[in-house]
Amino acid sequence: MPQRPGAAGGHRLKRNDLVMKIFFLFSDEQEHSSAESIWDLELPMEQIRQYLLANHGVSYRSNQWIFTQLRRYEQEIGVQLFRKLPGSNRDEFRLAFHYPMRSFHQKRHLYVTQKIKVANGVYDKIRNEIAQRKIAQPIRVFLGAGSTVYHLATILAEKSWQDENSYSVCTHNVGSLQTFLNHNVNYDRISVSILNGTIDPITYTIVDSDTSQFANREFDFIVQGTSVVHEGNLYIESADEKQAKQTILHNCTGTKILVVTKHEFKNAPLANATPYGTISDYDYVVVPRSSAGEERPQKEYDRLFEQYAHLFEPEIMNWNYTILRVVNG
Repeated sequence: MPQRPGAAGGHRLKRNDLVMKIFFLFSDEQEHSSAESIWDLELPMEQIRQYLLANHGVSYRSNQWIFTQLRRYEQEIGVQLFRKLPGSNRDEFRLAFHYPMRSFHQKRHLYVTQKIKVANGVYDKIRNEIAQRKIAQPIRVFLGAGSTVYHLATILAEKSWQDENSYSVCTHNVGSLQTFLNHNVNYDRISVSILNGTIDPITYTIVDSDTSQFANREFDFIVQGTSVVHEGNLYIESADEKQAKQTILHNCTGTKILVVTKHEFKNAPLANATPYGTISDYDYVVVPRSSAGEERPQKEYDRLFEQYAHLFEPEIMNWNYTILRVVNG
């Protein structure tokens, strides 16, 4: 049988799987290295090839062939994800992330390892609460904007045939909505409603200047992310999204869960923005745990996050995530 181009053993990853594996590599490399930011990483293509072989059993003959697949994927989704940095010859080069990444289709790939850990933590938290509190079915869940919440939607969709619970999901996250429209979702267990408004093609969020539709709604769980945490205040880039987040956070009832990867903790506020809330407005914060444990180099965002220890009481410490109860008063 003739071998497929690019793969020495006749086997290659699907293009979207190839992209995700490389993003997993960048996430893990940043977490375990001294790099403060994922933007600091420039990985040699030879290292990427060795990673694909060692971890996924795929041997690629050409660095350029891999990069061509990445470019084709970018063309499919309509955004740039990678930068090619020159080496000593055409086939020796380094790969870095395109900067800045502003759109949802770009951001959902960033820190993907940590985001999936957090999403699994929230899913486990919801399931535990359902059992302990004997919450009536269907479970009313609001999924906010952002790529970490998108990964939670993916977990809910994938487990909809196994999970014995029924969920009534309300969302203004278009990425989450697309996930729930997949053909393999069990609609006997999941129903989905959306909010009125206009789709922001950058943030992939349904927004509207009239936020009254969010007011005084009751949910069992409200899950939201944020862009920046500074001095306990929460910031988001989009003014319209800010209004929606603020109304949901302060006018809706339910167990409120903030999802962060810790990279959101900054030593300066978001420029030209005012906060929409504070950490103390939430009941729980879910963060990832590193597989490197104590050997992992401490980063600036780790030190900033530790400044909020007095606000938290650890509830569950999993190998992959930590669920923190917010202590108010």
